Amino acid sequence: MDYPQRSEDLESTLLWITTGYRLFSAVWLSILGVVVVAGESTEVERPAIVTVTVVGVVGWAVLATGARIRTPSLARSWGFVAVDLAIGAWTVVAGTVAGTIQFAGGYPLAGAFAAIYAFSTTGGIIGAVVLTAAGLVPLLGQGQGLSQEVANAIAFLFSVGAATGVAATLRTSDRRRVEAEAALATERAERARAEEHAEVATHLHDSVLQTLALIQRNPAATSDIKGLARHQERELRRWLFPEQARSTKSAGGFREALLAACAEAEDVGSTKVEAVVVGDTGAPTEAIVNAATEAIRNALAHSGAELISVYGEAGEDEVLIFVKDRGSGFDPAAVDPSRHGVRESIVGRMDRSGGSAEIISSPGTGTEIRLRLPIGES
Repeated sequence: MDYPQRSEDLESTLLWITTGYRLFSAVWLSILGVVVVAGESTEVERPAIVTVTVVGVVGWAVLATGARIRTPSLARSWGFVAVDLAIGAWTVVAGTVAGTIQFAGGYPLAGAFAAIYAFSTTGGIIGAVVLTAAGLVPLLGQGQGLSQEVANAIAFLFSVGAATGVAATLRTSDRRRVEAEAALATERAERARAEEHAEVATHLHDSVLQTLALIQRNPAATSDIKGLARHQERELRRWLFPEQARSTKSAGGFREALLAACAEAEDVGSTKVEAVVVGDTGAPTEAIVNAATEAIRNALAHSGAELISVYGEAGEDEVLIFVKDRGSGFDPAAVDPSRHGVRESIVGRMDRSGGSAEIISSPGTGTEIRLRLPIGES
């Protein structure tokens, strides 16, 4: 698998390592070539091959170094790596073709190291195959000398394999370091934002929220002003405490729907609507929420109470909602049948949905409406 993410610092270091090795091994090959050609104790059948190889390697090393310095991206192109491997492979067989001892030294590995830099493990495999094949080419023309060629092939495989493993380890470690530093930076930024948000929240809680609460309790304030103050307080709390706001939402929707109905009803009047909701459910609960909404509206319009309490509970088998106030109350039996508020919007709606509605009230004692809706398998 090729390396998916590269650190520029590490890649620059690896590039200079491969470039330095190329120049060093080119000088090494040149010295060995001069010794082979000029040495009195060595007979060379084709000295021109050695000379051409040395000139070609040195020229390519200089050209490749200059090109990589000016355009580093060339080092990761298949064309560049192919030339590297081709020249390295030729130096492996040049000694046999020239009819003299091997003089390539370590230069063939320069092409393999370049392939490893450019294409990681894939490049290492290709480089090992090319160099091993080049090392075994002389066997096609002679039936002896097997031990030397095999030894060269083993040396190539070991060197390329070790370089591939080291490069992969360095890149993996560096990638983990970069990811850890990025995660740490993100965590620090989030912590800084959280601390700033907490500081702002504390300031607003001690100033603006307290002011809005005083407006709601001021008897001289109109119902519109009190409703606006409650609405602004709720919106500000939702921004200041997003975790609490998210906790009121769920996939089921019963909890969110009932709280939204209470908030909407509170906004239109001067009476506080206090809601407590326990549990949630994915079952259809629109009928009982609508009935509770109508009960809250009736209490706002007729009870005269300063507080309306709403309790909702979603269990496995049923949903319950209690709407209670300590207002003027009324006699349910004396309600005009022509008025549909209680009879149809509350009792009738619950009957049609398979639930029930119980109204407990008397003049001067307040009102409590108990709604029940079975859920689950019918």
